[in-house]
Amino acid sequence: MVHIVPSTVFPKNYQMSAWNYDHTRFEAEVYELEVLGQLPADLHGAFYRVQPDHAFPPMFGEDEIPLNGDGNICCFSFRNGHVDFKNRYVRTPKFVAERAARQALFGRYRNKYTDDPRVRDVLTRTTANTHVIYHAQKIMALKEDAPPFEIDAATLDTRGMVDYNGTFRCPTHTAHPKADSTTGELIAFGYEAKGDASPDICSFTVDKHGSITEEVWFKAPWACMIHDFWATDNYVIFPINGLKASLELMQKGGEHFFWDENLDHQLLGVIPRRQAKPEDVKWFKTPKGCYSHTINSYEEDGKLVLDANVWTDCVFPFFPNSLGKKFHYDPRTLRSPVLRYRFDPKGSTEETVHPELVIAEGVNEFGRVDDRLLGKKYNRYWILTVDPTKKVYTNDTAAQAGFNTLVCYNFETGKSQSYYHGDDVTFQEPCFVPRSEDAEPEDGYIVILADLYRENRSHLLLFDARDIDKGPLAEIKLPFKLLDGLHGSWVDGKDVEQATRAQSTL
Repeated sequence: MVHIVPSTVFPKNYQMSAWNYDHTRFEAEVYELEVLGQLPADLHGAFYRVQPDHAFPPMFGEDEIPLNGDGNICCFSFRNGHVDFKNRYVRTPKFVAERAARQALFGRYRNKYTDDPRVRDVLTRTTANTHVIYHAQKIMALKEDAPPFEIDAATLDTRGMVDYNGTFRCPTHTAHPKADSTTGELIAFGYEAKGDASPDICSFTVDKHGSITEEVWFKAPWACMIHDFWATDNYVIFPINGLKASLELMQKGGEHFFWDENLDHQLLGVIPRRQAKPEDVKWFKTPKGCYSHTINSYEEDGKLVLDANVWTDCVFPFFPNSLGKKFHYDPRTLRSPVLRYRFDPKGSTEETVHPELVIAEGVNEFGRVDDRLLGKKYNRYWILTVDPTKKVYTNDTAAQAGFNTLVCYNFETGKSQSYYHGDDVTFQEPCFVPRSEDAEPEDGYIVILADLYRENRSHLLLFDARDIDKGPLAEIKLPFKLLDGLHGSWVDGKDVEQATRAQSTL
């Protein structure tokens, strides 16, 4: 009998960026990274971020989608003017099973019907590859199809799934919870909360001690990808787009989502943040497009103010349309302007809510604010954009402008600053770092990874957040490349130490 060894060769499947056609798949530690420029000596904390990084060639080869890679967490630790680096895969049940088998066992993105029979009883098939946050003395890795995984703050070892002290009942958990800096609460939700393609949403609040104190279950008009949301002092707002979930497609071996190109609108679901009942939710129509990431929100004069970049068509072209066709539009026509909505949450749902303001045209993504101002009035956001006038880069597999420019927009002045690091360089998501524990709002730094195509390596840049156009204060060199991550967080040094001590007492 011939034993056939699974292939170790990775296919050339579609990637959102040419940078990601490599497969790095390593775990490493680099002590004392090389620093060009000057780091603030009092900067103490850690920048955690996560990247999807397939540990094994995917089962569906070139038809694999880029969202399905295993979560690989990186940590840049800052102290006394020095920076150390470490990265580790999240030891999800999926990762552990596949490493034991030395091959991929889980099939399509969020489709259990395509898995190898050997893993049908595995507790969760999540990859934990989307975000890393800190709350209630825990570092958590998140993906929207499962509960969070706790990660050791120092070693990056995986500690297991988080159940919020036994109070968590929902099988899914957003990768974009919102921390309230005033109350210490974490506002979160799960969609498809009663099973694949169910329209159910569970909206909940976690207190500063890590237990759920508020919870409400309700149904959306249809099941779709709700990747992000907004939260204010008194409301939670859910963007409902046309990237719909289909159990029928999954059971036939297809993708989890399809794009309903015939849908002529989107929705905003508004529900009270506290003591809400299912019947309290209101659904407001908004113009056609595709919600993905939000930027921030707040309340002013009895109205909700919501900011986000909104795509003009499906943000993920690798999901099929209603006719089963993938890549069903010309990506060169796609735009994602930054929009501001302002409306009365108690108003009529009969009229469409149109954007009050187009803040920025073009292609914009990964907007971030000072996280201490989440849900509160703010003045600045930092975001990536495509400057099509700059040189187009290539790496023998794709040619596209990429997110080549970092932008800071100031609402008070109505002006923006921008920074371009040079030809053949693109950026990953920015992250705000407070200058100190008691620094005033938006006073601090921006950390951002730069993809250097010519060198085939990554550098971490540190900017003064209010003066990004002056260039980085410091450039931290890595001796290798990191794949494009999705999201990350800055965690203050005191919180890193608290999370470490909390683990040591278990």
